[in-house]
Amino acid sequence: MDDVVIELAPWNPWPLAFPALLLAAAIAASVIGTRRRSKPLRESGYVGVVIALLAAGMMAWSMSGIWDSGQREKAFAELGFEWATFTASMDITGGTVPPIAFQGERGGESVSGVLRHQGDDRWLVVVIE
Repeated sequence: MDDVVIELAPWNPWPLAFPALLLAAAIAASVIGTRRRSKPLRESGYVGVVIALLAAGMMAWSMSGIWDSGQREKAFAELGFEWATFTASMDITGGTVPPIAFQGERGGESVSGVLRHQGDDRWLVVVIE
């Protein structure tokens, strides 16, 4: 197999709208609770703010990784791989994304190689013989 450039669609963060709505409602509750001198409403607003921020952070961290893994698996299935595993993350170090090693099976043969970032959403699949 010659080296192939694949394109992986970036993650769309639209699910973060739900914690943003919760955050807006929690801030409104704390403001209304403060003005009405209602301690339960004010404190529930504070709790809502903390929950919304934690939810947004956890969603951004986990959902983007799940999306990236799914996109890689889908792209490798289109290249004819029965399965593929990836041994690195897409963390940016030194301003660039490091190569991501992979192992998989294509046509009944074990295949290994690396994915090299080419800029934007493009990745070069390099099979190591």
